[in-house]
Amino acid sequence: MTDDIAHIDAEFRRRFTDATGRVATIPRKDIYRQALLRYATDRFEVSRTYTEQEVTFILLGIVDDHAWLRRMLVDLGYLERSDDGRAYRRVSA
Repeated sequence: MTDDIAHIDAEFRRRFTDATGRVATIPRKDIYRQALLRYATDRFEVSRTYTEQEVTFILLGIVDDHAWLRRMLVDLGYLERSDDGRAYRRVSA
């Protein structure tokens, strides 16, 4: 991770997360939305397959709108979803 990304991620955590690690407000700026996606992705192991329920549980620990976050993680290539939508895997960095 470059110093710039590390700085942005630290700024994201400072500005948008509370003491428990939850995000109260989805950032409007893309740079902080990307930081949110990296923050969420860090909750998943690379070599593990997750069920939809497990993904929902993990994402609910971050934001209330877990469906939006899951969709963004899949659409932007942070997570892969099986064709039937039952299995998810973190994409290798």
